[in-house]
Amino acid sequence: MSTRITRRTALAAPLLAAAPRIAAAQTFPARPIRMIVPFGAGGISDLVARLSAEAAGPLLGQPVVVENRTGAGGNIAAEAAARATPDGHTILFCSVGMLAVNPVLYRRLPYDPAQDFSTVAPVANTPHVLVIRPNLLPAGGGLQEFLALARKEPGKVTWSTAGVGSSPHQTLALLQSLSGAELTAVHYRSGAAGVQAVLTGDVAATAEATPVVVEHIRAGTLRALATAAPERLALLPEVPTAAEAGMPALVNGSAAAILVPRATPEPVRAILEAAFTHVTALPDLRAKLAAQGTAVLEGGPQGFDAMIAAETERWRRVLRGMTLD
Repeated sequence: MSTRITRRTALAAPLLAAAPRIAAAQTFPARPIRMIVPFGAGGISDLVARLSAEAAGPLLGQPVVVENRTGAGGNIAAEAAARATPDGHTILFCSVGMLAVNPVLYRRLPYDPAQDFSTVAPVANTPHVLVIRPNLLPAGGGLQEFLALARKEPGKVTWSTAGVGSSPHQTLALLQSLSGAELTAVHYRSGAAGVQAVLTGDVAATAEATPVVVEHIRAGTLRALATAAPERLALLPEVPTAAEAGMPALVNGSAAAILVPRATPEPVRAILEAAFTHVTALPDLRAKLAAQGTAVLEGGPQGFDAMIAAETERWRRVLRGMTLD
């Protein structure tokens, strides 16, 4: 066995102690690892995926190469990962929505969230900030005034998303469910494109991950109404939480984990788990994420799986009656 493989095996030793030492694990990875990311460049998924991929490569002894496969709220990326050879050389950077929202939203999916994947490691969670065009409301107007406008003109207030089922779309559905207001979704290929649509005035509002909107808020080109988080954000301490604005149940963000096809050998999955768990514990990575308004998602694979179960039930209630082909 080479020195490089020995180091990888040592990295995974705590997780592999009870696992059979098979040839696949001893020679893994044999080539660069492809990380499929479901949303476009510039969005929070892409930002966090690239940071974690860059940090994981040296640990694994092979580069982790990001491949953006956009569209259908992550379904295109999930299908590509589900159909990939289950040898650990293809991994999926997967949002909660792909596992907990899409099964509720879509009548048919090209993958089975419960059967096709195995969780490697949770990565990060980024709260959303609700933003509007600066001139949409009079000075001092906040979330309640925005909802009053939407109720006054049902369907006329537009809201950009990164696609059906994406986290901005989830926040919209949750907002409508809680408030009774009717807004019109306008779908784009990425969160960054959706924010650009608000900046240019093509769309009235959106909710996006903190790093995608923070500089625009500071520059005054976007106006923040509230954060969809339990506490105020360190990057935007002046922005009230949705609870402070009268909507305590409006909590949502971009949470993600690394997954592999279910048939991936357990020793291979465990090596990946050890690597990405180590990555998310690195002080430098945590600092980079914190600078983006993002926190490491704790709890391990079991914690992420429990989150998916709880989120599936929540979105089943929120999206009741909203079904797509």
